[in-house]
Amino acid sequence: MRNISCTFNVDGVPTKVILRKIPKERRFSVSLDGVSTEYVISDETNEIEYYDGPVLNDYFFSRVVWLIRQYFPNVRAIVKAGEDDYEDYDDY
Repeated sequence: MRNISCTFNVDGVPTKVILRKIPKERRFSVSLDGVSTEYVISDETNEIEYYDGPVLNDYFFSRVVWLIRQYFPNVRAIVKAGEDDYEDYDDY
């Protein structure tokens, strides 16, 4: 498991953010002031989406997305956008 911890100074108030990569999954756990929220990378696109827990405000969400893309660049979607989505295959 990989952990990243940083502090953002918002309006003069330091706020500690801890980002954890869930092993063997495309999920991330974000702890902000002791409250945990989970985000996941979508199966079809490389967009980061809300998964579970309280929703972060737009400022912290944009910072979390930046941290994930900066420090976990090899975590990708299973099916790339615009490619086959497995519905064209016949089931035998």
